[in-house]
Amino acid sequence: MERTIVIYKSKNGSTARYADWIAEELGCEAVRAEDFDKKDFAKYDNIIYGGWVHAGGIMGFELIRKNMRRLQGKKLVIFAVGLNLMNQEARMQLRQINFAKRKVQGLTCYYCPGAYDPAQVRGLDSGIIKMMVKMLESKREEEMTDDDRQLLSAVKNGADLVDRSYIAPILAEFGR
Repeated sequence: MERTIVIYKSKNGSTARYADWIAEELGCEAVRAEDFDKKDFAKYDNIIYGGWVHAGGIMGFELIRKNMRRLQGKKLVIFAVGLNLMNQEARMQLRQINFAKRKVQGLTCYYCPGAYDPAQVRGLDSGIIKMMVKMLESKREEEMTDDDRQLLSAVKNGADLVDRSYIAPILAEFGR
């Protein structure tokens, strides 16, 4: 019997929700990346990794990137969780940032929309968000896309776009 594990890195809970749902559907364990020992990769046939997106990077993805030798011959599925990942340009940027290195170029990545609560943002992230809002608000009305408007609204007002239906393509990888 094949053994499967879901490993995830979550900051505000969106990625954890997806990881738990996937684990529930597949009848396997979901483990936070910080609690996973890379030596344990040997115990599993199927590895599902999910991380939240920050500035285009999938957080914690270096766990996968740095252990590709250990992962040879295993089924590897990646999912990324972020507020703006339904936007094609954001997806292309994410692929360039995370999957440019030869050893991870062929990996498939699934995209799941996340949640955002402006009241939870502190420090450097707060400055980044303020710059993004300023940049979006500086666009002329005719330059604003629907994606820009949705992102601006979500960042200003908060949003919870987490939806269990987004795990369907991941489950399909395992015949579910």
